[in-house]
Amino acid sequence: MPSAKRSLGPYVVLKKRAGGKAAAYFQVPARLRPPGWAPAIRICGQHELSADIEAISNEAFGALLIEGAKLLDRLNGARNGAPEAPPTRSLPTLVRAWQRSSRWHDLTAKTREGYGYSIDKILAWSAIAKHPDPTSLSRTQIERFLSAFNDRPTTKRQTLKALRLVMDQAVAAGWRNDNPAKGISVKVPRTKATIWEQKDVDLYVKTARAQGMNSIALIILLEWEIGQRLTDVRQFRPGAEYDAERGVFSFRQSKTDEPVVVEISEALRELLQPAVDDDQLFLFRNERTGKAYTENRLSQTFRWVRAAAVKAGGRPLVLRQLRHSCVVQLARAGCTVPEIASITGHSLGSVNTILTTYLPRDSTVARNAQMKRGIIPAANAS
Repeated sequence: MPSAKRSLGPYVVLKKRAGGKAAAYFQVPARLRPPGWAPAIRICGQHELSADIEAISNEAFGALLIEGAKLLDRLNGARNGAPEAPPTRSLPTLVRAWQRSSRWHDLTAKTREGYGYSIDKILAWSAIAKHPDPTSLSRTQIERFLSAFNDRPTTKRQTLKALRLVMDQAVAAGWRNDNPAKGISVKVPRTKATIWEQKDVDLYVKTARAQGMNSIALIILLEWEIGQRLTDVRQFRPGAEYDAERGVFSFRQSKTDEPVVVEISEALRELLQPAVDDDQLFLFRNERTGKAYTENRLSQTFRWVRAAAVKAGGRPLVLRQLRHSCVVQLARAGCTVPEIASITGHSLGSVNTILTTYLPRDSTVARNAQMKRGIIPAANAS
């Protein structure tokens, strides 16, 4: 007889990872979750799981069933009006204290949203560990929790950063004198951005137009000139952030709240004018939906353009790295660090970091330097 197929039980799901691996979660739909129940609780993080349920070891599969059953019992108890209220001294209490503080409200909406993802992970861990007392929480316990994200170092570092801030509330409340999360560091592999060149811009713009995505072509050209965060670019509006009569973008950056006022080229002004004349709310709209781009929709649309550009012989580039590329191009043109920062809105330190990473061996910058010294005549700078 054929063996019975395995079943993980209610609300237990496997999410695929790279290399055929998977992570397991107890994930209850929003309409079925009682108040205070975490959207997704990771389980069996100590086991290596396969994306193929039949390939999971018996030990790991048994642990999945046990942890899933425990959470299901707790879920049913919460639904029946007997939720397990966290003790007064708990991580949920500290999270609430942080979210009521000025430190939380002084953050931008985008930053709070980012911390929110990490907070969900922290609360899920607290729930499955039956809300450990933060006063006795040790570095070893925190490291054991963070080990669940060893395959995602960036997520691991972001979760640690949020946990440090949560535990700061325990120190501020006088619950303990130290913050055990501050003694932990997470290394994330450094990745260098691929700098766009003019030929890349030309090819991607041509490809976007051929795909009927003129909005993507315009975003690329605008990023090439002013190098702003895509979060801000998506929200640009004619008559608000963009003054079409003067060809000037004037706004406050969403992440830093720093003011930016920058003029664009006459050529780009002409290309943007049809979008202004359409009398729509946002400057850049998805041609397929007629609406402003969401973050996900912009990424998806650019991936289509990139696939076509690569097929035409182009490099597989990243849209957000146009921001770094603009900094490099401005430096190649001989702009000073303060001049670059005034255009892109980076801090002086960030500009220096970008230039330190990408310019030491840049031949264009070296040639410009020799021209300024009078060693190379300007006529030879072509």
